[in-house]
Amino acid sequence: MSDDTARFELQPIMKIEDCEHLHAFLVSATNQNVDIGCSAVERLNGLTAQMLAVAQRSWHRHERQFTFSDPSEGFAQGVALLGLSDLIGSDRVTA
Repeated sequence: MSDDTARFELQPIMKIEDCEHLHAFLVSATNQNVDIGCSAVERLNGLTAQMLAVAQRSWHRHERQFTFSDPSEGFAQGVALLGLSDLIGSDRVTA
């Protein structure tokens, strides 16, 4: 990660308030590379996944990095169950 990388840690289970914080973070980090910490995720809900998928595509279009670090089993299962494995692919995951 470079110095201009903004980082956000996902909560184990993202409530609506947490999603609001994620949205505010994404808005504030628009011109930066982004790393989303996923190690604590127990369950990935649809709203969080949708926000991440849309943000990842936006960052990609603007040629910025958008990565997911240390994905937990809950994060990986949520991505798979929601059919987002192609959008949030292994090339965007860092250990």
